[in-house]
Amino acid sequence: MGRPVLLKLESMQPVAAFKVRAAFNSILAHLDECLSTGVVTNSSGNFAQAVAYAATRLGVESTIVMMRGASAFKRGRTEAFGGNVVLCEDSFEARFEATERIRTETGRRLLHPYNSPETIAGNATLGLELLEQVESEFDLYVPISGGGLIAGTTLAVKAGRPECCVFGVQAEANPSMKLSLEAGRPVRTAPAQSLADALTVLEPGSRTFPIVQQHVESVELVSEEAMASAVRLLAVEQKLVVEPGAAVSVAAALATPPDRDRPLVCVLSGGNIAPETLRALLADAS
Repeated sequence: MGRPVLLKLESMQPVAAFKVRAAFNSILAHLDECLSTGVVTNSSGNFAQAVAYAATRLGVESTIVMMRGASAFKRGRTEAFGGNVVLCEDSFEARFEATERIRTETGRRLLHPYNSPETIAGNATLGLELLEQVESEFDLYVPISGGGLIAGTTLAVKAGRPECCVFGVQAEANPSMKLSLEAGRPVRTAPAQSLADALTVLEPGSRTFPIVQQHVESVELVSEEAMASAVRLLAVEQKLVVEPGAAVSVAAALATPPDRDRPLVCVLSGGNIAPETLRALLADAS
């Protein structure tokens, strides 16, 4: 008999991604300042949408720097949520330089997508919810990019139920956290194309890395084929629209031998997949 598998549906959040937790907490922690100056951030898409949504709901002006090559689907949704999108060249260096220039020139409050205390604390609410929703110890699979989600979730879960085990998951094309753990320090990887466009950070955060290093059991890598298969499985069998960067958790879980009977929880961190990408993946079902 297999083990129970539970899905944490962050894809059902208002912006179809867990990032709304960090966005709201980052603004609410400094609300008076944000109302006065506005906020600025940079993102490949999901944090961009979350900041635009949270800022608009709270009456705060938001500027989001995105690379020209970022998903047009996610850019359009960011603008629809009320964010002012500023485009830059296709490099992380250009994105951070543009963000810093805007912060300096306008005085806007900088919101970090994964490496600030406010971001990590906002993401910890996911772990607190899991402790309420799952009564027993469980194994948890969490997608990793810069590490903000897994850092916050792990701190909450381990504090409340230390017997739980937490595993991170990355795409083979972008293994920055796994390579950093093996090296014992944050290391930078080269940019690479992947279906998981939400997991593109090239180096773990200075705050998130020590948390992962201390509290996460291991980081697993999944192939492009495995995450595509997980997207199809979730769509066809569970009727869930999940982006590849979120489906990595299910891809890793499917490769895990059922050697114990306690629940296995997969965080489905987002559902922002372009319709044409989903159609192409479903067409490849054979």
